[in-house]
Amino acid sequence: MKYKLLLITSKSGMSNINMKIIITFFCILFISSTEGLSQFLISGEGLMDIKIGIDWDEVEWELGFKGKMIDKEKISPQLKFIADEAGIEFDFVVSYRHIMWLPVSDLFFKNDLVCMIQLSSYPEYNKMLCADIGTIEGLNFWDDLTKVDQIYGVQQVSKFEQKSYITIIEKGIGVEVFENEVRTMIIFPPQMK
Repeated sequence: MKYKLLLITSKSGMSNINMKIIITFFCILFISSTEGLSQFLISGEGLMDIKIGIDWDEVEWELGFKGKMIDKEKISPQLKFIADEAGIEFDFVVSYRHIMWLPVSDLFFKNDLVCMIQLSSYPEYNKMLCADIGTIEGLNFWDDLTKVDQIYGVQQVSKFEQKSYITIIEKGIGVEVFENEVRTMIIFPPQMK
C-alpha cells in the first residue's frame, strides 16, 4: 500500500506543532496499515513463493540470482545432520549468503527440485527480515525451547556442537536453537513417524 504525503502550507508556513501533528498522523496511519503483514512460514510447504518442489530457475526468478551450488560431499556437518534428522535425501545444496528480501540461507535439491529450505537469522542483515517471520502455528525467530514445546508438544532435542535441533517430522518443520533462541527454521515435506 503506497501513501503520498501532500503538505499544503500557507505563505507563512506551518508551525512546528502542526507539522509534528501531521507527521504523527501519517506515522500512525502507516503503522496501522502494515499491521498483520507478517510473513507466515507454512510447515511442510515453504515461505512466500519459495516452496518445496520448485526448481532452481523458479528460485532464481524469486530471489534474483541462483546462489552458490555446493556438492553433497562438501556441505557442513551441521547441514548433513539437519537433513538426516528430517529424513531428507538430497543431491546438492545451494547457499544464499547475500542481502535479499527473504532470509533464505540454504536450499536442498533432489532431482533438481527444492526438497528442504533453511531460513537463517544469523547474518546481521537477516535479523530484520526474520523479525517479521513466523509459522502459522505461532513460532517466531528468537522464541525459546519452551515455546516450541507449547506449540508442537514436547519434542526430542538433538545436540550438535553448541546448538540444539528439533525436527517435527510429521509437520515438516525443524528448528536450530542457539543460546535458547530459535535461530534457523527448516522446512521439508512432512514424514510419517
